[in-house]
Formats: sequence, structure tokens, C-alpha cells
Amino acid sequence: MHISRFKIVNFKLFRNIEINFNQTISILTGVNNAGKTTVLQALSLWHECFITLIRKAGTTRANYKKNDYILGNTQEKYFSFNQINSVLSPNFEDIFCQRDVKNKIQLSATIFNKKKEIEICFQIGSSGQNYVIELIDFRDFDFNKFNDFFLNLPSPFGFFYTSPSAVIKQTEKFITFPQVTESIINRDSANVIRNRLYLLYRSTNSSLFTEFLENLSFVLYNNQKKINISTTSDLQKNSTVVLNFRDNLLDTEKDIALLGSGTIQIIEILLNLHNSEPKDLNLILLDEPDSHIHREIQGRLLQVLTKFSSGNQIFLTTHNEALIRSADPSQLFHLDGNTTGKYESLNISLKDVSPHFSGIYPSQVNPIISALGGIVNGLDFLNAIESDTLILVEGADDAKAIDILLKQRIGARKKYVYWVLGGVSEVFERISHYKTVFSAIKNNRTLWQKAVLIIDRDFLNDTHQSELAEQFKNRMDLKANVWSAYTFESILFTDMQKLSQLLLKWLAKKHINTDVTTIENNLQACYLGLKQKLEGRYDDKKYETTAQNYRNFRIKASNLFGDKYFTSNDIQLSTIVHNHIDNCLASGNYYKLMTKNDVEQVISCALQSYGSNLNPSFIELIELVDKSTWIEEWNFLNLI
Repeated sequence: MHISRFKIVNFKLFRNIEINFNQTISILTGVNNAGKTTVLQALSLWHECFITLIRKAGTTRANYKKNDYILGNTQEKYFSFNQINSVLSPNFEDIFCQRDVKNKIQLSATIFNKKKEIEICFQIGSSGQNYVIELIDFRDFDFNKFNDFFLNLPSPFGFFYTSPSAVIKQTEKFITFPQVTESIINRDSANVIRNRLYLLYRSTNSSLFTEFLENLSFVLYNNQKKINISTTSDLQKNSTVVLNFRDNLLDTEKDIALLGSGTIQIIEILLNLHNSEPKDLNLILLDEPDSHIHREIQGRLLQVLTKFSSGNQIFLTTHNEALIRSADPSQLFHLDGNTTGKYESLNISLKDVSPHFSGIYPSQVNPIISALGGIVNGLDFLNAIESDTLILVEGADDAKAIDILLKQRIGARKKYVYWVLGGVSEVFERISHYKTVFSAIKNNRTLWQKAVLIIDRDFLNDTHQSELAEQFKNRMDLKANVWSAYTFESILFTDMQKLSQLLLKWLAKKHINTDVTTIENNLQACYLGLKQKLEGRYDDKKYETTAQNYRNFRIKASNLFGDKYFTSNDIQLSTIVHNHIDNCLASGNYYKLMTKNDVEQVISCALQSYGSNLNPSFIELIELVDKSTWIEEWNFLNLI
């Protein structure tokens, strides 16, 4: 379950905006006063409207039954200024756009759960010094669906709001659980940290506290040290709660008030993730959680937040470059300060670049960092240094396709950066220079140690294609993969059935109905028709051209790996070329000879019966890949 869409009307600086949130983590960026914290406050107020209005129906009406949970009624909708605590405003009018109480506030959340969704919209007006809070269209609202939609009514949401904090109270009295919950909602969670830790420490589920300490040690020390927190306080005997910590077994126990502000902040954030109350959805709001913590800790904190994606939806604000670079683009929402409009996350696909581009592929987050006043020059190189894997590819199109496949197949747990070589000739002419430079640049590991090379086979025969990756590994200490197909695009034809399924999906998006068997039959016919074209292409002159390319490749490879990789003379290479092409044509393995244009023409031919000009791009098809259409040839990507 998650909030998929949130609308804000006439609240503080926003006239009318809509945000399509990420299912797990939504990171709000933007310059100061762009509205980042205001979005969190709007979510907080929406939740307070929910818990303020929720009640059991005393009678049966047209749209609900007695004892159903409903959201308010026509009478109980007046709330004094002091009763609304989630938005900290000194004056009654402050929450209204331009402080104009005549313009009613509307806060609407669309909640998605297992292919079902429900929209809950609250309206806030004024009457004297009272807020008038009511559910929009109360009389027509489907309360039967509402009661079926949530499992844990009247409290389906766990709600945690953490503001930037640097200190905690020197002493803290024991308070009740409802008082702790109220403090969190009222953005006063720093003052109840000891009570929250005590509740977790004394939880009937002992593994919760153990897991909390493990995650705390990972975020703070990358598991190089352990931190332990304990208490001898007893709710039944003591008026105040005392908790002590130590960093290792030899350390002296000290009160947690002596911890640094950054550590206190991490503790408060992790407490939001470790709770045992059954809820349909935990809403966790973190306002600038990076304000007191080191950049490496920020990256590990984001890993832990991502790990807790099940049952938690996390919203956080930041304008910290390091945290932005650590995040997946699909998690980032850049607010530009406009009072109206629609916000989506960053497009997860890499942006288009010049066809002749070479070097580090520009990160999707560069425009955000530039808008925040950061210096983008050299930023991509910093991204490479901080990445988990540096992928060396021939062209920019390869980088885009691989990036999409990595995200769709194995998620965004790792950070990948792409170095576009600018053609296969660059691989053999400059790879040794790259090794020299990349081996000297280190952040935990050198760039070379985390580099992976992925290239097309082009005209290589099967033996040389399979051996080439081993040569890079043994002679250059470089993990490498050479596709079995002629180009990255022609890999699609290594599995005709899955390609047919991808085309079926693409046609469905065009509202064209058909079946996968018909598409596959069309593909097979057009694929077989390619044979005549290939036979005409590889006449004696073309054979010789390919053989000459092989000779040039042999020279470059020999310079790089030594003569042992290539022992064939010119005459033998000509024979290898002839045999390779003849075998591909005889066996029907045309994908070993298919160029990018061939791929496009065969697909266009297969779709011709459904209409003219139906020719999906390679990227459009790759974007439709899921587990059911994952082609075996791509399995190498799971290993990097």
C-alpha cells in the first residue's frame, strides 16, 4: 500500500499542485522556500484530518452501515486553532495560501493497494477561530469500499515526523505510549527519544531491538564497530528513563545525551523504521535527515531506508548533493518553487546525448544539482568514483539500454556509472591507458577494480568471441562480456518467443489487440526472409572486407594481449570469415550477422499487418522488459 498521488490546493505557498509519489522513497529537492517542507506539512495535516475525523457510525445511512468506520459527519467538523497540531503555525491564517481564509484548503491522497485505489480528500475552511474540516463529498463517499480497503481501522497509518535535531533533553520523564505518538505527530519526537528507545528495548519482539542496533552500527560505522544501547530503568519504579550507550565492549557506558548530534539524528530516524504495531502503511516524514551527518553515512542511511520499503513509505527533504547522487533518479522530485503544476520523479532513463559522445555519461541528477547552485563541472567523475560499478560500453545507446535493464531486472540497489568509449576500435587502442589512469583513482576500490567492459561481437567467429572476454580478464584484469549476437539490438532475436511477448506488450500500448502466436509466426517468416538479403550482402567482395577487418582486429588484439591469442595467418583468417558466415546462414543463426538496421526492418515487417509505420525503437522495447521477458543473454548483468 502506498500514496500514489497527492494533491495540495490553497495550502501555504501552493495554489494547486499534484505529486505522483514513488512507492517506497520520495526525496524532495529544491532551493530554500521551494516548498519541500510544506509538502511534508501537507501530508502531516492530511493524516491529522484522518485521525481527527475517523469514528464509528451510530446509525445506518445510504452509504454506510451502523458501526462502519466513517470520516466525520455533517455536525462534528469544527476544530479550534489549538486542536490542530501537525502544522506548527503561530497564527490561525498561516496555513491558508496568501493567508486568505476564504480560499479553502484541499488535501487529497490517492492510496493504491493491490491494483485497487481509493481517493480520500479533506477540505479545510474557517469559521471564526475554528477550522472547519470535512471529507469532500461525504454523502456520496463509498464507505463500504473504505472499510474493506484498510485492515487496521481506525488507525491504518503509522505516522512519524522527524525534524532536524541536534540535541535531546538531559532528562526525560516516562510518558504513555499515546503521549509518545502525539509528540511524534507534533514534530517533537526528539524530546521523546528515550521513551521510544525504552519501548523498543522492552518490546515483546526482542529481535526488533537487535535489528535496530545492527542497522545503527551499519549506518554509523559500516559494521567496523558495534554500538550498544541499554537501560536499567523500570517504568514501574522510576519516574525518568535513562539509556546508556557504548561503542565497543571496552568502552565505558555513557548517557546517550553525550552522543553527537548526527548520531542522535540517525537514532531518531531508525526508530521510525523499527516498530511492531500492525499498520496498513507507515508514513515516515524526514525533514533534512542529512543535516548533521557525514556524506558516507548519508549513503548507508539511504540503503537502510530502501531496505525498509515493505510497509513503509518514506518522504524526505534535502538539498545535499551527496545524498542526491546516492539516490536513484526515480526517487527524486525537484520542486521549482511554482505554486501550481504537477511533479513527477526524474525519468529513470539516461538523457539523450550526441551520437558521437564519449566519456562519462552525464548523470540524470546533474540538472538538479545545478539548480541547487552546485558546480556540475567534474561532478560526473565524482559520480564514477562513488559508484559501485563503472561500466565501459561502446556507444551511448548501449549505456541507455543496459541502465534500463539493470534497474528493471535487479532494481536500483547498486549505483552504476557508464563510460562511453566511442566505438569498438577505442577499446583496443586506449584500454591500456584507461587502466593506467583508473588504477590510480581510488575510493575504497580503484576505478579499474570496479570497471566492467561490455561490447558487441561484430564479425568475430564463435571461438574468438568466447575467448575475448577471458583475454581481458587474464591479461588486463578486467571483467568483460562480449555478446553472442552481432549487436546489442540483435540479442532480441536469440529468443523469438520473448521478443514476440515484448511486441505484444508494445502493441497493447497502441491499443492494438492480437495474440503472441500470430506475432511469433510473423516474426519467424520475416526472420527467415532475411536470409536472402544476408546472402546478397556477403558476396566475395564483402567477404574480403570482413576478412580485412579481422586482420586489423588481429593486429590490435595482438598488441594488447600478445600473439598467443591470434595464431591465424591472413589466409586462415579469410577461411574463418567464410566458414563463420556460411555456418550462420546454414544454421539460421542470423542474429550473429544482423545489424541494428536489420533488427528494425524485421520487426517492422512482422508488424506490417497491424498498420503502417509500426516500428518500435529498441529502447521502447527494452523499457517493457520484466522477469517474464528477460532474455538469457542478459544474465551477465546480474553478476555486476
